[in-house]
This record gives sequence, structure tokens and C-alpha cells, in this order.
Amino acid sequence: AALRKLRKELAEHDGVPFNEERSRKATRELISSMDSVVIDLGRIWLIESDGAAAGYVVLTFGFSIEYGGMYGFIDELFVVPPFRGQGLGQAAVEHASSVCRLLNMSVILLEVAFENTRAHALYERIGFREHGRRLMSSLLTAP
Repeated sequence: AALRKLRKELAEHDGVPFNEERSRKATRELISSMDSVVIDLGRIWLIESDGAAAGYVVLTFGFSIEYGGMYGFIDELFVVPPFRGQGLGQAAVEHASSVCRLLNMSVILLEVAFENTRAHALYERIGFREHGRRLMSSLLTAP
């Protein structure tokens, strides 16, 4: 009950919707998985065009109480320059999204460099939206 109250306060503080049932279900799922030794980390696919390696996409899996459990994260997507503009990147994102749906995930995330305006435009065109937060990181080991 205390955790539920705090989760609701955090959602209100951040201005994001709070779904109590989704939060409760995801919290239980997280707690029950803590003793599991089997972890599915994600998928990787080679993008081919006419038999040539045209790029690749990496989809990793994470877990979020806010997003209601497991989510997909497009960690890397690269299309070789001569193959760009042919819809391969969009097809790769759509494929990754369909895999997430099959695995009952409700959200897929990605990050894009600020200067990569072409990719940003693609992602917006196919339904991705910025969520007004900053992605931050901290290395836990020496590079």
C-alpha cells in the first residue's frame, strides 16, 4: 500500500497518467521474477536487400512499472547509406514493434541523436513521440 501511494505521487509529480491496476500487476511480475535465472535479453536481425547486408536492428527488453511490465528498446538501428530511403529502417522498426506486441509488451522505446534529423523525422512519421524527459546514463564499470 505504501509503495502504491508513492508510485501515484511520483506519477502526479511527473505529470504522467497513473494506472493503479497496471502498476500493481507490473510490481507483482517484477517481484515474482526476482528468483528467475532465465532472462530473455532481446533480439537482433540482419536487414537484407536483394541478398546484400543492408543493415541491422537490435531490440532489447527491459522492465518498467510505469509502462506496465516488459518493454522493447530499439538499442541500435543502422542502414548502410546506399540502402537508405528505401523503407528498410521503417520496416525494421515495424518488425521490432510486431515482436513486442506478440510478447504482450505495451510500449517500444528508442533513442535518436539530436543531430540525426532524418531518423527523427522517420520515427515521428511512424508514431514515436518525445516524452519530455532526458535519457541519462552512468557507466558502472570502466570503459
